[in-house]
Amino acid sequence: MFNWPLFLVLVLACVPGVLVTIPNAIQVTVAAAGSLPAGRTLPSRRTILVASLVQTMLLVVLAAAAGTALAPRVGLAAPFFEALVSGGLVWDAFVSQAFPALPLGVGGALILVAAYYLHFRPRLDERTLRHMEGLRMSLGVWARLLYGGIVEEVMFRWGVMTLLVWIGSLLFGSPTPAVVWTVIVISGVLFGLGHVPSYRAAGCQVTPMFLATAIVLNLWATLLCGWLFWQYGLLAAMLAHMLYHLVWLPFDLHFAGRLLAQESRS
Repeated sequence: MFNWPLFLVLVLACVPGVLVTIPNAIQVTVAAAGSLPAGRTLPSRRTILVASLVQTMLLVVLAAAAGTALAPRVGLAAPFFEALVSGGLVWDAFVSQAFPALPLGVGGALILVAAYYLHFRPRLDERTLRHMEGLRMSLGVWARLLYGGIVEEVMFRWGVMTLLVWIGSLLFGSPTPAVVWTVIVISGVLFGLGHVPSYRAAGCQVTPMFLATAIVLNLWATLLCGWLFWQYGLLAAMLAHMLYHLVWLPFDLHFAGRLLAQESRS
């Protein structure tokens, strides 16, 4: 039986992240319109905003529905949210997922930050770096936490990963560890590619190094968040994802802030 309360709670949990993030992302997109070819113009900001909000919420609804319908069939779950809607032990469900999420979230984030600043960032072209970090800076901390930590987890972990595991179980008879790990890797690549359109709209150049940065860093995050979702539940993946952004934020404030300050003085 379809768990309607769980579905509705997951959709509602995504609304703040969508409302906080989309307007800022649209502002950056409109600001980049000057780079469009002659004769081409963007629709009005209001039209883009409404279309983006509707599109994003539609994706959230589809992902929440797919995960709610299919997760019980393949051994995936959202224990915290299930306890929330059923009157279960909410605190116990939270603690059991927070403890594994904390070390993996912080440790994984430190590895990701080191890879970005020591390897990928020095090899990105100046224009891409300026627009990519400018977009991240424009979002602010709440957009990173609420959209990255909740909306993206509902869409990619609860929705895409669950759907792919279910398809894999149909093809191979059961959601074996090999099936789940294969799905985690595939969903990680899709997660990385899913960031490309917004960065491209913000003005980034889609170069091999830019694609490698998007795919490798997001794949690394997906390996940890996907494993946490598989082993502990959806909230564990959400918390780890939020910790990624919290750990990265002070580095962004320093390096991206310095880059944007130099640009404004030039």
